[in-house]
Amino acid sequence: MSKLNAATQFINILVKVKPGTTPGTYEVQTAPAVPCVTEPDTVLNYQIYDSGDKNVVFAGVTVVPEAPRQFSPASISVSGKQLTFSDANTVKMTLNITLQFKDEDGLAFSHDPQVVNEPGQQ
Repeated sequence: MSKLNAATQFINILVKVKPGTTPGTYEVQTAPAVPCVTEPDTVLNYQIYDSGDKNVVFAGVTVVPEAPRQFSPASISVSGKQLTFSDANTVKMTLNITLQFKDEDGLAFSHDPQVVNEPGQQ
């Protein structure tokens, strides 16, 4: 019997969202704060694990710079609690992403973490 080794690296990023000190605002924390991708075609999965007593979901994601293209189109789970995309990781660079959210009242807000691509830096 052969032993199969998964060739795809998966990085789960936990997302905590809590109401801010000013009404109508939110504070967002991610762990790890800045994921470092070292393998090609790595799957990044952002997961809202705590939003207090508010129902907060993902609404989308944007990335800068757009070129060279490193990220696949994102997929949002049916529950809205997970946002997943793959990172080609072919160029050493820092990507600025904007995670877009909305709460149960339809209030849209965002958070701007980074992803560091370090191809070949295992």
